Amino acid sequence: MRRESNGPDLLRQRAFACRALRVCASLLVLGAAACSKPRWDSPVDAYHSFSRAVQKGDHQAAYARLSAETQQLLKARAQQLSQASGGAIKDDPAALVFSTPERAPPLTEVTLGSQDGDRAILNASSGNLSAQIRMVREPGGWKVELSDAIRSGRMKASP
Repeated sequence: MRRESNGPDLLRQRAFACRALRVCASLLVLGAAACSKPRWDSPVDAYHSFSRAVQKGDHQAAYARLSAETQQLLKARAQQLSQASGGAIKDDPAALVFSTPERAPPLTEVTLGSQDGDRAILNASSGNLSAQIRMVREPGGWKVELSDAIRSGRMKASP
């Protein structure tokens, strides 16, 4: 036998359903935000977060995710270029390394090649390019290590 709902009961049920839907929607929004939140707890996650910052043009955030040694080398190079140009080139290490006319294609794959304690090598591909990326764990999480590439001249930090 079916019992008919009276007006107040129906209104309470609808109100409860609406509150439940709002809670579910809020949880989905928070979950989606958590998925895109930068993460630095693993080398692969850290490199994905670094890459997203570069893709978005957030040079300061990307620069902050470079290792301390890499930042020191880029800072020294930016100062040299600024002094040599009489100030025409701004003393801005983040702009020095990340400001390029063309944007790199998005990552297609990043995998952990090897890890030994606080050092890791990633295999990354972007379009038809592939590279091995060195990562180092520092206070605050995993960071991109480019100091050997800068010293050897494989990566030129110049305008």
